[in-house]
Amino acid sequence: MVSVRKQRKRNEVSRLLRVSNRNRNAFRWSPNETDAHIDMKFQICKQLRKWGHEFYTEVIFDSSGLRADVIDADTGVVYEVHNTESAASLVKKSKNYPLEVRFIDANKEFDMKEMQ
Repeated sequence: MVSVRKQRKRNEVSRLLRVSNRNRNAFRWSPNETDAHIDMKFQICKQLRKWGHEFYTEVIFDSSGLRADVIDADTGVVYEVHNTESAASLVKKSKNYPLEVRFIDANKEFDMKEMQ
């Protein structure tokens, strides 16, 4: 059973997202992403499932129109996977996302410690 506090956080995060993108616990990717990028997103989602967390992938924030790779709805953390993205793009995301952002390098081995 989900605690009231956890459900409130999930609802708070959900309200930040475009309604059409609110597909909970669904893994989504784009054909434009590299295999390394997709694989790292999958590893993040897999870990979140092990922890019993609710997550969203490839969702768009209503306020900015920016798309996030993975959002942990239980903690309100965005996991942004990068490998070919410019530093300027990463800075823009960290400033314009309404949640905490943690950047994960797609070219490294998955390490769940980066998620804690």
